[in-house]
Amino acid sequence: MSNPKLEMKDALPKIENPFASFTAFDPFAFWAASQQAFAKMMTDGYGRAQAYADQYAAFENQMLQRAQAAVATWAQLTQEAIAYGGQLSAESRKLGLDAIKKMGFAA
Repeated sequence: MSNPKLEMKDALPKIENPFASFTAFDPFAFWAASQQAFAKMMTDGYGRAQAYADQYAAFENQMLQRAQAAVATWAQLTQEAIAYGGQLSAESRKLGLDAIKKMGFAA
């Protein structure tokens, strides 16, 4: 004869533990996953920092070229201003001598 208690136990539906996921915590798996996440975060951060540094270097290069062009333009304008000042001075002397001649003074 069969045991009625065993038959009754087999007839009951098996219910899964709803808290099984909480009781199956593996700290080593968590540590490995956190280390992988941290490594990915650092790799991504380094990539972004490198991209920023490259972009900054390009902007800096443009700024230096523009600064050199501005200084060259400023130097050219300064040379032209000095030359123009010399022309004005010569013209002023000429006009002054012409005015003295017109007033009747002879050299």
